[in-house]
Amino acid sequence: MNMKSCLPVKTSIPLVTDRIKITRRISKFWDTISRGMEMAWGPHIHHGYYDGDEILTPVEAQEKLIDRLADMLKIIGGSTIADVGCGIGGSSIYLAGKYGAQVSGITLSPVQAVMARARAKALNTTGVTFMVEDALDMKSFKDGSFDIVWSLESCEQFFDKGRFLSEAGRILKENGQLMLATWCSGKDEYSGKEARAYKRITLAFDLPYMPSMEYYLTLLKERGFTVVSSFDWSDRVKKSWDIGISAVKAYSLLKILAVSGFRGLKFSRQIRLMQRGFRDSMVRYGVFICRKTGT
Repeated sequence: MNMKSCLPVKTSIPLVTDRIKITRRISKFWDTISRGMEMAWGPHIHHGYYDGDEILTPVEAQEKLIDRLADMLKIIGGSTIADVGCGIGGSSIYLAGKYGAQVSGITLSPVQAVMARARAKALNTTGVTFMVEDALDMKSFKDGSFDIVWSLESCEQFFDKGRFLSEAGRILKENGQLMLATWCSGKDEYSGKEARAYKRITLAFDLPYMPSMEYYLTLLKERGFTVVSSFDWSDRVKKSWDIGISAVKAYSLLKILAVSGFRGLKFSRQIRLMQRGFRDSMVRYGVFICRKTGT
């Protein structure tokens, strides 16, 4: 038996210690897989929100999730939003088009930025821009620039969650809002088989670490935020993985290879890890609505 595999693992400590290496790997991951994800998931690469046995298409459920978050933030026309980890631009374009917000989306992936700009142009959506930028060092944004920082299923891949929150506070106006929806661990620490399962999930999805909701609550307060409300939406979103697996099954291995290469094929076989993670409560879907209050 490998004794190291039995040692406790604290979910608030990165498994990967090289920030530059993991950042490059994440950028390459999304460069490679984004077109395949769009093919399977549609324009929104994030979970959908489902009420019980409600029947919705994946896109309807994804946009319902955005609407619920937007309602809590009270987004109105002219609201300035930094979409940090914007992916292929689905949320940014939706918020600009439906709510009249002015949205600046950033991503590590040049391919995603190109895809997002092309989609905004095709839909004739104004008030939205996209650029390649690191969430841990948002040099393009001045202090106090935004009403809202929107982080939808991106923080899990940030190497330093605390540094991101500090940057979010910097670019927010006084009393500005942070919306953080992120994958969280079910516990602060694992050992034995649970530790090995946690490692498999984090390494498969290029997550430097995946802390608990309780850890985030503490970290947010330390970084000068008041948590207005927090929710565990695990039961509302986990159906997305069942649907995602079905969507992937609709494509042949050759099609997946052609669009996303071997990394896409590997990802298509790893998504069951996340499905099991939600089933076993190892993964929770944490939502935090916060207000900048200073340190």
